[in-house]
Amino acid sequence: VEWSGMATTTTEEGLEGVRPTSPSGNASTSIEDPRRAKARKLNIDPRSASQGSGMYKPPNRATKFTKSAQDRIDSLKSRIEADKYDVQAWERLISELKSRQKSEDALEILRKVYGDMVEVFPTSSSAWRGYIETEMSAGNTQNVNELFGSSLLKIKSLELWRLYIRHVKNTNQSSTTEGSNAIKQAYEFTLDHLGTDISSGPLWMEYVLFLQQANASILFGKSVPGNEESAKLVAIRRAFQRAVTIPTHSLEALWRDYEAFEDGVNRQLAKQIVNDLQGQYATSRGIYRELKKRWEGIKVNMMATPPSNKAKEYEQQKLWNRLISFEKSNPLKLEAEPLCARVELMYNQCLLCLYHNPEFWYEYATWHAENGRESNASEVFKEACSALPTCTILYFAAADFEASQDKIEDAKAIYESLLSRAEELELHTQGQIWIQYMRFLRRTEGASSSRKLFLRARKSEGCTHHIYSTSALLEWQNGKDMKVAKNIFELGLKSYLKETDYVLEYAHFLTSQGDISNARTLYERALTVVQGAEVKVIWNEYLKFEYQCGDLQSTLALEKRRKEALAELNETESESLDSSSQFTVGLLLLRYNIKNMLPCSENMLRHLQTIGVDESYYELPNLTSTLESEAEKQTAPKPAAKQNGKQSSSGLPPAIDDILSKLPLRYQLSGQMPSEEEVDNLIQVIMSLDFTALKAAQEPPSFGGDRGRKRGASSMQERKLGNASQESMNMPNYPPKYDVYRMRQQQRQRKK
Repeated sequence: VEWSGMATTTTEEGLEGVRPTSPSGNASTSIEDPRRAKARKLNIDPRSASQGSGMYKPPNRATKFTKSAQDRIDSLKSRIEADKYDVQAWERLISELKSRQKSEDALEILRKVYGDMVEVFPTSSSAWRGYIETEMSAGNTQNVNELFGSSLLKIKSLELWRLYIRHVKNTNQSSTTEGSNAIKQAYEFTLDHLGTDISSGPLWMEYVLFLQQANASILFGKSVPGNEESAKLVAIRRAFQRAVTIPTHSLEALWRDYEAFEDGVNRQLAKQIVNDLQGQYATSRGIYRELKKRWEGIKVNMMATPPSNKAKEYEQQKLWNRLISFEKSNPLKLEAEPLCARVELMYNQCLLCLYHNPEFWYEYATWHAENGRESNASEVFKEACSALPTCTILYFAAADFEASQDKIEDAKAIYESLLSRAEELELHTQGQIWIQYMRFLRRTEGASSSRKLFLRARKSEGCTHHIYSTSALLEWQNGKDMKVAKNIFELGLKSYLKETDYVLEYAHFLTSQGDISNARTLYERALTVVQGAEVKVIWNEYLKFEYQCGDLQSTLALEKRRKEALAELNETESESLDSSSQFTVGLLLLRYNIKNMLPCSENMLRHLQTIGVDESYYELPNLTSTLESEAEKQTAPKPAAKQNGKQSSSGLPPAIDDILSKLPLRYQLSGQMPSEEEVDNLIQVIMSLDFTALKAAQEPPSFGGDRGRKRGASSMQERKLGNASQESMNMPNYPPKYDVYRMRQQQRQRKK
């Protein structure tokens, strides 16, 4: 975001009334002259007021900010430069600038800020409205028209479109035929696009009122000369009949107004005309109730920012998905065209808030395609790629869609547009573009085009080893040309022999083709150049290869070489590794493991992992359990005291031990584990709960424990047994919760 024209000076008046602060930082407690205080309220020069003069001093109208205001503006500018999607900073900056005094310089500054804001938030209705209202207040009609042209059709927001109607009214005279028709066309244009919005009721009322107040001869004189009044009644009736069949917040009010209108025209025909629409109105009213529930919670004016993994954002996505699914179900039983108009409006309004979410763009485009609107789908894909220029998956999807329509050249143009700005993207993304383009050309144009593109990709700055391996595999999978595939792999080895992933890809390819000798040679070549921790990976894969393809003698020899090499890598003696489980029983796990089949029982595997076998090393599930040695048992703290007569074997409180026993094992879980921060947040929530209150609230009323027990029975029994404590002896004998004696007395009184 660039900023210009923001430099300001501090006025002398801006420093008036600044009181000195005490060393502690608090304001001084000195008493101000009452005359100066009163003068400040009345906008009189304080210096003249202190001398007894009451001369009025007009306020300074220059575009100069006080020091404190300028500091706030500079701070907000810094926040925006650090994070251009800081919505709060943008709103506060606009508010600060609007509160300044009016002048041409201030207008230019505000115009510059609004221009930058709509670039960052191109779908923000509030930003565009503020920008347009600024130009309207300055009387710049040409700028207003240009801004409406840039925003109106892209942003289906009622507030923005009603501002457009207001602009048309201000620039056209309703007393003339041209002006009246222009206003009427603006209303109809708006209603065609936004008339089905759930909040469009006031707009329909406003349109009907305009028609009722319009001069029939002026509005309909040219179109139907001689029948102006009749044409006016038809226009009003048509507007009412459209409005009362749309589920809006003002549906019932519109229906009452429509009944009153028909009664005023012809009371005898009114009942019949109204009854014809009664069924559609009742349906719309029922759908409105369901629609209103689904609109609850949706923030239609939320500014679109990139996803930040916040709960409130995901909540908005869920609400929009629910609303769109409801509209797609066609509850109003509409024909194809009006149904598509309603769903299209829903998607448009959704993307105003979720502009940076690729899933909604893709769903919108595929919905068009599924309903036979291929041209609309193509336009949506173009808008999506423009909105998210770094989201390459949308570009790939757009290219595939164009190819499905036999528009190969259009699809190639999408890939070429990506490659033209590949330098702006990350290195791995550039490689992904080349790879997808090669696959696309192989599918659509054959091997020749794919090979030519591979030659281009080799010379590009974004070339990675993935491009070589993909090209080689394409040659084998599609043409079964083993020689060409091996040549491409060998060509890549000149640059990527140190790349472990590339070496393993090539080795697996050779193994799958039965070329065992060349695969073994490749592993040996890689071991001579690969360094660091990657060497361990090569050794592991090499050993797995020998287990599958070699004999026992070669396998044992390789195990010995591997142990010596890793000992050298760890700077330890190879003999010291003989006692390590990784190089003793651990080798058995590596040798006899077959994919997800456990080479031993779960209990045995849990034991082996406990003594130091790394399960990720062998791609085995983690069954690790902590075993306490005898020495640990002797030095361990005493277990927790018994609770409710139960004692946990782990030394933990029974409640915690019970929870831990119900949790699944680690290998039974899938997906990403929670972070430490998420775990801490969960613990904080649990610690903040009042379990005593929760238990009391969930505890059902006891009808068996106290029922039938006489007052003092328990304490009397304790005294007989001689086990009553001093506290129980001194406790007052309160009646039980359900006193049988009192209950029987009450029943007898009721019978009487």
